[in-house]
Amino acid sequence: MTKLIEHLRRRIAGIPARAYAVAISAAALCCTLFSLYLALNIVLVTDSDGNRQMLFTTAEDPQQIMEVSGIVAGEHDDVFYTEYNGNVASLNIQRAFTVAVEADGETRTAYLTDGTVEQALAQVGAALGEHDYTEPSLNTSLTEGDTVTVHRVEYRDTVVQSEIEPGTVYQETSLLYRRKNSSYVVQEGVPGLRETTTRERVVDGAVESAEVIRVEDVVPAQDTIIMRYGAGAPVSPLEGPAGVTVENGVPSSYRQVLTGRATAYSARRGRGSSGLGLYEGTVAVDPNVIPYGSLLYITSTDGRFVYGYAIATDTGSAMQQGHALVDLFYDTFDEAYLSAVQSVNVYIL
Repeated sequence: MTKLIEHLRRRIAGIPARAYAVAISAAALCCTLFSLYLALNIVLVTDSDGNRQMLFTTAEDPQQIMEVSGIVAGEHDDVFYTEYNGNVASLNIQRAFTVAVEADGETRTAYLTDGTVEQALAQVGAALGEHDYTEPSLNTSLTEGDTVTVHRVEYRDTVVQSEIEPGTVYQETSLLYRRKNSSYVVQEGVPGLRETTTRERVVDGAVESAEVIRVEDVVPAQDTIIMRYGAGAPVSPLEGPAGVTVENGVPSSYRQVLTGRATAYSARRGRGSSGLGLYEGTVAVDPNVIPYGSLLYITSTDGRFVYGYAIATDTGSAMQQGHALVDLFYDTFDEAYLSAVQSVNVYIL
């Protein structure tokens, strides 16, 4: 062991001093380089225009790194700085591009690095109304040089009034059997009022389309009603009970038939002596002969005049004194005048 140590001592003593100096310098250099490695950041700087640079720098702030690299971000550019393991990092600059937004008669400029029409509108403060739309559509991705157009849309309603011409309605009645070639105006026609609403779609101040959205008769027209002769046509609008038919002026089912004089009258609609209503189709009677509420069928004895189905709701002195069997109600005095006095059969159903 002693001999080995002595041997090593001799060998070391034989190494020139210069070799020691070189070794010490190399070690110092390695330490320095290692220290620099630990202190330096390795950063890859790129931008969307294709520029790239590898940096070895002690800077850690993205702004300082860009200044060192010479690849600088503009006001609207996006900067993405990512650190990896140890001291390795990347810095990417996404360059902004311009998009023209045309709205309300002016052009505004949006600066985007990536985005849609909706984002461009938000940047320039161009809000859309309920019916407004854009070209291209809101979710369209934009690129350099694109133009977005905002179309303002509103709807205008216009109401136009027009006159409704009255029609003509003919009422056939056997009441005119004595004057078959005559006709009488029961009601003069009165024009009505119609409102037509048209909705216009206005795009950027110009009418694009129009459609009628509502037609309303605010005042209905009153038809002209003309009464003319119709063989066997009843005066009364009332209908008979189910299962009862009329043939040759005689109901298929009835309890009693009375024959006598029929007079005619008109009055304001209301209630008769029985408390029941007064309208065309009701008659006045002697309630001791024909009870109130009785359903009747009335026709002239010669069959040329048909009053039709009727209800006994009223009375009068002529019936109570036996001068008439029934008094027929009419809506107008002229109709009552035309009816005059008839000889009738009154069927009590």
